[in-house]
Amino acid sequence: VRALFPIPSLTMHFVMRSDSGAADFAGLEGKTILLGKGSFGAKEGEKYLDLFGLGGKVELADAELSNAVAALKNGQIDGFVTAGSWPAPNVIEAAAGTDVNVLSLSDEQLALTKRDKTVIPAGTYSGQDEDITTASLSVVAFATTEMEDETAYQLTKTFWEQKAKMGESSSWWNGVSPDMLGNIAGKIHPGALRYYAEAGFPVRDDQR
Repeated sequence: VRALFPIPSLTMHFVMRSDSGAADFAGLEGKTILLGKGSFGAKEGEKYLDLFGLGGKVELADAELSNAVAALKNGQIDGFVTAGSWPAPNVIEAAAGTDVNVLSLSDEQLALTKRDKTVIPAGTYSGQDEDITTASLSVVAFATTEMEDETAYQLTKTFWEQKAKMGESSSWWNGVSPDMLGNIAGKIHPGALRYYAEAGFPVRDDQR
């Protein structure tokens, strides 16, 4: 298989009530957090808590992620963890009418996760005055080597040229940028490479 282009990644959000006092991961100790059950975000969230030395030091709420926003707003939990393309609808909902803080990861914490770095720009969520640095799992559109170069070129070209329009109806497409090409592990299709050369997008030698 060969990569064509990145699509919205699964981005980790650690969403805390501002009045919980948790401004960073050290502040999560003793707090009640909802991870949900069985989802990618729940598994990643639990893994991160362990990696950051918080295993057993955080109270995990026994509830589904679908209940997270209501539980946060009525004070039943201090925060929740969710993974999805940003801007995430449940984080938008949580930030509407409630002061929340989405935690950033340090470079050291990012390295521990072995995931890709994602920066969510300031202003993405209500009350968010600074960029959020977090971890994400990249998602990529692939094709087989049997796809003709011209077809791969046209698909890739159309994606990037239509991305802004797609973002008007589904805002998470706005989170896809040329920099995300750097997160692709493996080779990029020659037809896609042709478009990236024309557009001046960054591609590493090992991706060619």
